[in-house]
Amino acid sequence: MNLQESIRRILKEETKKPRILSTIENDGLFQVIQDTGLNLKQIQSKTGELPGEIKIQYLKDVVDHFQQLPDELDLTFITGAIPMYENDDLQMVYVEYLSNEDNVLRVHLTSFNEDGRYEYGVIKENDLDNKTLDILVTELSEKLQHYRKRFF
Repeated sequence: MNLQESIRRILKEETKKPRILSTIENDGLFQVIQDTGLNLKQIQSKTGELPGEIKIQYLKDVVDHFQQLPDELDLTFITGAIPMYENDDLQMVYVEYLSNEDNVLRVHLTSFNEDGRYEYGVIKENDLDNKTLDILVTELSEKLQHYRKRFF
């Protein structure tokens, strides 16, 4: 039995939740999604909420897989910038690219200020709050699922 069939079988068995998490921990969430074709919501319906470490590793794996420059993924070319939240000036803040230099995830943000100029910011993986991490992983996984269906 190949890995893909094995993962599908495991995910179908509701009683094997620890084994599902073990597969995700060993192979990574990105690889499990790639191998099974399941989306994040389907996986979480079987496992429950995934730990932050798994989500951060997912983002690192996405960067490593799709990088255009060493350790860097510009989302605007693959999925489009991901809207995150409104800042204090009611301007939308977007994630434009991710980087994974020295195995440290960095989320690069941008917004326009009142003068129409870009403002930039960076959040390192240790400073990501759960809400931002959840939005980023959910949005990115959904957009990559559509990207995959469109081009593969």
